[in-house]
Amino acid sequence: MKATYTTLLLAAGALAQMLPVLPKPGTKTTAWNSSYKLSDEQMILGQIWPELAEDIETVLNFDRSQLANGGPSQDDFYHLGNVTTPDHPGQVLKVQNVTDPKPWNIPAKTALSRFIYTSTNANGTLVPASAYVLWPWTAKEVGTNSSSKVPVVLWSHGTSGFFADGSPSAHRSLFYGNIMPFTLAQAGYVVVASDYTGLGVQTSWDGSYVPHQYQNRIAQAFDSLNALRAARSIFPDKITEEYVNVGHSQGGAASWGVSEVLAENLDNEYQDLEQGYLGSVIFAPGIDTLNSAPQAFGPWIGRNLHLMYPDFQLSDWLSPLGIDRTELLTQLQGGQYVSELLFLANATEILNPTWNQSWYAASYTNFSNPGNRPYKAPMVLFSGTADQGGGPYKSASKTFKSTCEDHYSGSFEFVTLEGVEHFPSMDSSRQHWLQWIEDRFCKKPVDSGSCTRSTVDNFLPQDSYQKVSTSFSQWAGAADEFYELVAGGF
Repeated sequence: MKATYTTLLLAAGALAQMLPVLPKPGTKTTAWNSSYKLSDEQMILGQIWPELAEDIETVLNFDRSQLANGGPSQDDFYHLGNVTTPDHPGQVLKVQNVTDPKPWNIPAKTALSRFIYTSTNANGTLVPASAYVLWPWTAKEVGTNSSSKVPVVLWSHGTSGFFADGSPSAHRSLFYGNIMPFTLAQAGYVVVASDYTGLGVQTSWDGSYVPHQYQNRIAQAFDSLNALRAARSIFPDKITEEYVNVGHSQGGAASWGVSEVLAENLDNEYQDLEQGYLGSVIFAPGIDTLNSAPQAFGPWIGRNLHLMYPDFQLSDWLSPLGIDRTELLTQLQGGQYVSELLFLANATEILNPTWNQSWYAASYTNFSNPGNRPYKAPMVLFSGTADQGGGPYKSASKTFKSTCEDHYSGSFEFVTLEGVEHFPSMDSSRQHWLQWIEDRFCKKPVDSGSCTRSTVDNFLPQDSYQKVSTSFSQWAGAADEFYELVAGGF
């Protein structure tokens, strides 16, 4: 018997009553959630022509649209307010035990915490810094660990910026997204990650400006270790004392620096953090970066180098145009890709021609480079042969060799990734480093007590693969959804 029209309507009505009521889809814009325009004065200051201005504005507005809650300039969390003057590193100043996840693009069934704590810069000055904790739904059960505590990965990120808005904790995808923190959390680890001093919190308890000492392995190592110390005091019943130390690029140098700080451990300053250390995973560490691209790294490093060398002046490294564009970058609070547009568009005109004749370049390179010192073993280093033309791979390989020859301190493995670029050093080796981390928590002995080399091979021909990730996921909301994802949004 054929169903009547009335029967179909009744059936549809019954089904509708069983389904949840969905919100009415809204019409969305295709614009960024930011519309910054360079002023005439800024264009004159930086000698910016219209096409370059348009490119800078596109990147700047894209970056700003990625910030949860408008970023540190608009999010009250990053403002200290009235706090008692702290007296030691690793001291907790502010905690958000449960951060509302809706403005972030973190995976379903992960949770976020944020806190502000004290660290020290390379000179030993006490400074505030921000950090995040990314929680898994279920703790990974490894070794003797029960589900009552979550095993810890201490994560050090690569270059995210130079000012407050460069903080990964304010980025909707925590800057690295699935490449690292999301993968770790979904594997059952809790991720403890410093933003680094000067990224996130930009005003100290005494009202002074907090600078970022870019590519300073010691300052960033202190930031990571003190973030872990603070996290232990906030969540003693939730996270293990045991941890694996992981970092990429700027953070690769920082994580290598963590192992060096622990090995040196002057005055037993980090004795509490030696306890529980299981090893370090290093990806594409920043080595000899200043000399690799001085027209970009010179401004990034030089703008705060006077904190280490009081007599240093930016004119020692940069031309008048380079100095003016560094000032413009500061006004814009721009990130890495804004700065690359500023400094690489006129690359030959940014540097003082005698920049590398000053002693500051050699001194800082020796200070900032990881390696050629005792380290806390075990360690494994992943490096791709196609990273920025192969220069970083050669530097990493050379430094690995000299460190093992002159400062052997225990098991250290160098893993070659043939034809792999900078960020894909993590993607291409994911199975290997996840297994390495799990083995450390399970107390599995390392394969060798010496320095070794190995290679991770690709399954298909290299030209079959996507070379690099092409984009962050992007949300473009209406004006009344400024910097926000709608409830139940994409």
